[in-house]
This record gives sequence, structure tokens and C-alpha cells, in this order.
Amino acid sequence: SCDAATSALTFNKRYTVAVAAFAGLHVAKSMHLFKGDGTKAEQIIGQLKLPVFVKPNNGGSSIGMSKVNDAADLQAAVEKAFKEDDQVLVEEFIKGREFTIGVFKTKGNIIGLPITEIVSKNEFFDFQAKYEGASEEITPAKVEEAVAEKVRENAKKAYLVFNCKGIVRMDFIYEEESGYPYLLEINSVPGQSAASLVPQQVVAMGWTLKEFY
Repeated sequence: SCDAATSALTFNKRYTVAVAAFAGLHVAKSMHLFKGDGTKAEQIIGQLKLPVFVKPNNGGSSIGMSKVNDAADLQAAVEKAFKEDDQVLVEEFIKGREFTIGVFKTKGNIIGLPITEIVSKNEFFDFQAKYEGASEEITPAKVEEAVAEKVRENAKKAYLVFNCKGIVRMDFIYEEESGYPYLLEINSVPGQSAASLVPQQVVAMGWTLKEFY
């Protein structure tokens, strides 16, 4: 799988989107907050448009994450995220379809697995949606080939840019208005349980996990 440098970089959501943007990939506009830096809600509103996502910068499973539609709720969401981490990422909401794709390299070729579309019954793909059944995961996604190809090409580019190895999973929002996939994050150690997304995609490719690995 990925080496220490890639894993450390991609575990930090802010550094991931900064490197991705530098490489020409589309990412949401965001702010990086540090515990004790005194950033106030009105300063965030001055730079970002609501709604926004507020999340711990290092971490997973959507723990400590909030979607904020109203400025009055922003400070509480920031405080909630700071309970999980000393750094917080505040990102503008991108309206669109959520896709996730496993990407791997074999014999010199970077290959995308069948794409999964996440349809959350909650306002976003939170812990309950991920692990307690409050979402629908459609693998392979029912999506036009032209859209799927854009997601695959962006995922392959990110795999190269971040010097990934082995299997990684990348999450995107496809904004239909602009026609661009926006990279959300890269998971260099994707889940391997039967319910996890990469194993679902491997099965959709026609392999068992044993054959795949």
C-alpha cells in the first residue's frame, strides 16, 4: 500500500486538497483552523459561502463532522470538530452526486474499479449513514459513461500526483452544473470488510478479494 509520506499527507484533509488544487484538480474552497487561533464564525462567513461542512482535519468515519446551513450554528460546529482534533477544515458545500472509487496500479497501469454512488438518507454521508445503514451504496453506479470517465480520469491523475501505491479509495462530488468532479479526500487504507466500498467494487469487477490481491 502507500508509503508513509503519502499516507501522512492524505490523512490530513487540508493538505490533500491543497496538493490536489496545485495539480489542477477541482476541490471545494476551504479554510484551515487551528485550536486556539481565535478564528470567529463571522471571519469564516466572510471568506466562505454557506452551507459549509465543518470537520476534524485528521480523522475518518465522519466523526465530529457537521453540515452548517445557518451562520448561527457555525461556532458550535467548529467547537464539536475541535473536540476530535487540534485542526479543523471548513469547506464550502458542493451540490452534486457523491461518488467513490477504488484505484490501484498493476503492471504499470493505473486502473479504476467500478464506481459506487453514495445516496445518504441523512443530510450527508455521516457515521450513521456509513455504518448503521442510513445510506444506499449503488455499485456499480448508474451513471452516464461520460461522467464516470471524468471521475476515473481525475482519480487516476490524483493517484499519480500523490504517488499512491496499492489500492486506495477516493471520494468525489460530481457537480452537474459545472460538469467537474471535485475531490473530497483520499483514503490510503480503505476498509476491507464485506460491507466496505472497495470490496463491493472488487466483486462488481467480477473478482473475489483473494483473486484481486
